[in-house]
Amino acid sequence: MIKLRWALGLILVGIGGGFFFLTMVANGFRKSFGSAELNPLLRILPIAGMLILLAGLIAPSNRILLHIGAVCAVAMMGYCVWAMSYESADVVWFALIYMALWLYFYWRSVNPSATA
Repeated sequence: MIKLRWALGLILVGIGGGFFFLTMVANGFRKSFGSAELNPLLRILPIAGMLILLAGLIAPSNRILLHIGAVCAVAMMGYCVWAMSYESADVVWFALIYMALWLYFYWRSVNPSATA
């Protein structure tokens, strides 16, 4: 279980940091071409969701964080399915797999009989 937590946490930190860096660089390019900046909600909401998932990984004994993280993971999965139906974004499968692994971690953390 600890290996799963570390793997999920390292993936989340890497993707979150990369996403943050990419949005900062992309806004610089958008300004240089005369376009408007990206909507702040499109920058803040994914990072906030990643922080909520990370908080559940850091403190798995805190049930509130785990439950909020599960709701956030289900919402992100819904967004991923919507994104795949709206445009052909095959890379979203990786996000769906990650969310499924996070929900497996959630199930193992919340259900005491599953960890035995």
